[in-house]
Amino acid sequence: MRGWSVADPGARSGRGLAPLLLGSGVVVLVSIGQSRGLWLSNLHNGLLGLAFTFVGTYVLLQRPGHREGRLFLATGTVEALLFFGRQVGHFPTSHQAQWWGWLGVWPTAVALGLTTMSVLCFPDGRLPSRGWRWVMTAVVLLVVLCAAFSAWWPVEYGSTGVRTHHPINAAAPAFASTVWSALAHPVYAALQILWVVSVVARWRSADTSVRRQLTWLVGAAAFSVVALGVGLVVAASPRAGLLAAPLVPVAAGWAIVHGQHVTAYSALTWLSRADAEPADLPAELARAVAEAMRAPGAVLWMGRDELHAVGVWPDSGEPIAPTSWEELDRSVLQHARVVVSRGATIGALSVARPRTDALSVAEARLFSDLASHATLVIDHLGLADVIARQRRAGHLDGLSERERDVLELMARGHSNAAICAELHLSIKTVEPIVGAIFGKLGLHADATTNRRVLAVLAYMRNEHAGAR
Repeated sequence: MRGWSVADPGARSGRGLAPLLLGSGVVVLVSIGQSRGLWLSNLHNGLLGLAFTFVGTYVLLQRPGHREGRLFLATGTVEALLFFGRQVGHFPTSHQAQWWGWLGVWPTAVALGLTTMSVLCFPDGRLPSRGWRWVMTAVVLLVVLCAAFSAWWPVEYGSTGVRTHHPINAAAPAFASTVWSALAHPVYAALQILWVVSVVARWRSADTSVRRQLTWLVGAAAFSVVALGVGLVVAASPRAGLLAAPLVPVAAGWAIVHGQHVTAYSALTWLSRADAEPADLPAELARAVAEAMRAPGAVLWMGRDELHAVGVWPDSGEPIAPTSWEELDRSVLQHARVVVSRGATIGALSVARPRTDALSVAEARLFSDLASHATLVIDHLGLADVIARQRRAGHLDGLSERERDVLELMARGHSNAAICAELHLSIKTVEPIVGAIFGKLGLHADATTNRRVLAVLAYMRNEHAGAR
């Protein structure tokens, strides 16, 4: 496997087949259930089933094996079963409807438990910390207990609107009803409180990227809560809030797949920061790469046959031994991209993220974009000494006033044609001036691709040194 390539398309399509099939099954299930008739009190379950399933499928197609995507898909499947079972139980047409009605009631605790797990593990499918494992264990045990009670006795039938009878026990004994009232309602309320607690805990320990993803989740949840409040005040019904609830998984899915890329590209503003020191660029790039790829660290390597670490984030201060592209490519503990300039390998980028955590299509594209930025940084590092010597030798001071004017416009991003318009000169006058600037800076024709960039870098560094 090549470290610079996207995951094998055949393997990716194979892993994506199961979510697609399951998602298709959910659509069929909800469609058949809806064909029974419109029941507004149950509509939110169908919408939640579709929303969770679509989002889970999309996340898994973009990032195969993602834990949060699997949780979303499982939650959507259970919600769809609840919807279908209640639809059949509310509009019964045969004796078998009592079993479908039963299936639409007792998994309520399972759906709530899976939703809780999805919130606890948002956005990467992992708990906020190791200490939350006992919380997850308690959630699983309580959910299993509530589901077992509801499956054996009709303790929830009165609140669901299902018209069929419980197929196992027609009525619940007094002790079962008492235990249910003391157990289920507090557990259901505690699970919803736990959603808020887990988001706050995640926020406190999260970096900027995760906080932006949490903002999308919290924003959608807040909208649903407002809709719930308005519905209760205006119509004395929670239906508006329940129908708005599917927006929460949709916003969460967008944040998982695309939210981090918004953060990633904003992190690349380091390249245009006027106050950035040239020596800081490699470490800044490594930081941007790590944040963009959801990795605890990243390294920018420079070299051809032997790669040397020139930018490390976070920097522990410990020396990093040279390596080779072949060693990076073989490592299962990191993803890597080769950095190429003018057809030749000049370095590499690596992120501390296991190969088992496969890159999505969007992440692979983003990693390639970052490698392109690395090309500029490494090219700059390779000729930094030349430019530094030119500055110390006063080569910029040797430019004529007209040449300095042209170089200043180049630094502003002007093309030769734009410089002509700005200075009211012909192209035949400007092109020789640009060539003279390159010549005085020692930027010869074999570096044509980067001469303009390097000239601007020399100008900016000289201006920055003068401002001091």
